[in-house]
Amino acid sequence: MLFYIIFLVFISVVFLLGYFFPDKDKLLSFVVLVTIILIGGLRYGVGGDYNSYVSWYLYKTRDDDLEFGFVAIMELFRHFNLSPQVLFFLFSFFTYLFIYLGIKKYTIHVNTALLFYILIPTLFLTSLNLVRQSFSVSISFYAFYYLLNKRYLVFSILMLIGISIHNTCLIPLIAFIFVFKFVDEIKKKHLLILLIVSFFMAMLDCVRIFAAFFENTRYAFYFSNEQIPVNFFKIIILNCLSLLILFFYYDKLKIVSTYQKYLLVLYFLSVVLINILSPFNDLSRIYTYFRVFEIIIVTDLIFLETNRKRVFLFSFFSFFYLSTFLIALKKDSEIQSQNRPKFTPYNNILWSFNKLKTN
Repeated sequence: MLFYIIFLVFISVVFLLGYFFPDKDKLLSFVVLVTIILIGGLRYGVGGDYNSYVSWYLYKTRDDDLEFGFVAIMELFRHFNLSPQVLFFLFSFFTYLFIYLGIKKYTIHVNTALLFYILIPTLFLTSLNLVRQSFSVSISFYAFYYLLNKRYLVFSILMLIGISIHNTCLIPLIAFIFVFKFVDEIKKKHLLILLIVSFFMAMLDCVRIFAAFFENTRYAFYFSNEQIPVNFFKIIILNCLSLLILFFYYDKLKIVSTYQKYLLVLYFLSVVLINILSPFNDLSRIYTYFRVFEIIIVTDLIFLETNRKRVFLFSFFSFFYLSTFLIALKKDSEIQSQNRPKFTPYNNILWSFNKLKTN
């Protein structure tokens, strides 16, 4: 865990330099981008799915079962006899690049949004494990900007790439188009009703009714009894946070930019989804397609305020996200497994030379 602490201290120092020296903001945000690319791209044996990806790449064990875009990339790399490590680096590079480019499109406070992206464990930390889905999350995050600006061809191409890497990218495609067309019809009361209904749907375990649609598919596992539910305390916190934003900042944020009304609805959709899908932890990760917009919402929310109130809000969200980050690492370090890679300890190809273990 020590590596991650040093990493967060470094990122915090860079953030503070950007705050006190705004003329260096672009350079410092680029430093953060390069740092996370190197940490993600050069990781070695980090993340529960690491060995699986190595096995898929080296032994073609799932070429008939994975999305065509990802298989095509693996085939290209195999043709040139490239190491699996190149595959990890490529996906890390583009995952963080699209996040960075998307942030620059949605807000002027790039460093703050980048900081929150890193601190929210279901975003940056999870990207060290869920390679394909994290890439699709980032490219769809970036693509939505082009839909908002009615550049439909660019939007369609980017979303098609995302779907070709992970099929779940179909979900944000449908949601994005719906929100784009009907955002002005969606009121605060509708969002409040959705939050309340989805919360009680979770309590009643209503999501199980969809299990039949995925029977005899590779997605059936996500509905199995082996799945661990999302921590109930996490559900409460996320819902309370969304209600805070809904009642105190929703109307204020909508006038920050022309994009905010769309991003707000997508953010609330993330809470609705994690409520509904909370009985199945692995299934609930679909909500990250929409939670990524939280980094923009919270960043702009903070800069709505001035002086002490801004400092208080920044401190509150930083502490909240940092706490969840450290809790996630602590849980990871407590996993007793000799064969399953974890986030901790972090290893990098520059200083780890142990032989890769494949499934």
